[in-house]
Amino acid sequence: MPAERTPKTLKQTTLFNFAKPVPRPIAVATPQHPPSKPSQHDHELEHVSEADEADAAVGYASSGSLKRAKTVSKPVPVPKPKPKPKGKAGDDDRSLEDVILCIKPEFTKLIAERRKNHEYRKYKLKDSVTHLWLYETAPTSAITYVMTTTTPKVPGEVNDPTGVGNDDFDQGLKESKYGYPVVELFRLKTPLTTSQLKERFDIATPQGWRYATRKLVEELPLTEMKRVF
Repeated sequence: MPAERTPKTLKQTTLFNFAKPVPRPIAVATPQHPPSKPSQHDHELEHVSEADEADAAVGYASSGSLKRAKTVSKPVPVPKPKPKPKGKAGDDDRSLEDVILCIKPEFTKLIAERRKNHEYRKYKLKDSVTHLWLYETAPTSAITYVMTTTTPKVPGEVNDPTGVGNDDFDQGLKESKYGYPVVELFRLKTPLTTSQLKERFDIATPQGWRYATRKLVEELPLTEMKRVF
């Protein structure tokens, strides 16, 4: 048979200090205002803060890349010295009294025949010039005569209708502004060609006019030339 259970006496417990209900606060209705729009100043602050964050990020990235980058020194280019300009042959010992003058062969012939007594030019040579070495252009291409001259004349001062071109010069019909009188004329025994000028006197082919060298004047004096007049 099953054992009989002994009934236990239940003790009644009493709850002390039981939390009393807290009365709820009475809600007071407050007027609601519409949310204020952000001002321009707020936008500027937002942009500034965003820009600062971006700059900080870039600075951090650049500083990191600078640490990783290797410094490569480039060689400094050394400027090359400019070459000194080459002077014309004979510039150091040129004769200021003698000028090599380019002239057409037909005009040289007129001077030798005394039909042309002035040589006209657009430019004025130095007052020290007294001898013109006449370099005939092609086909002659050589110095054939030397003429002595004086102070050049200007239009209206020639007053000699016997010479070729004198009247046109006096009337201002020529482009030339100066007329060099032909005082004396000397002819070289042998024409001095372009190649001889270069080989013997280091003088390049004349263009227009240039000073003669002292070496040329000394080696070919007028006394050894034939006097035409």
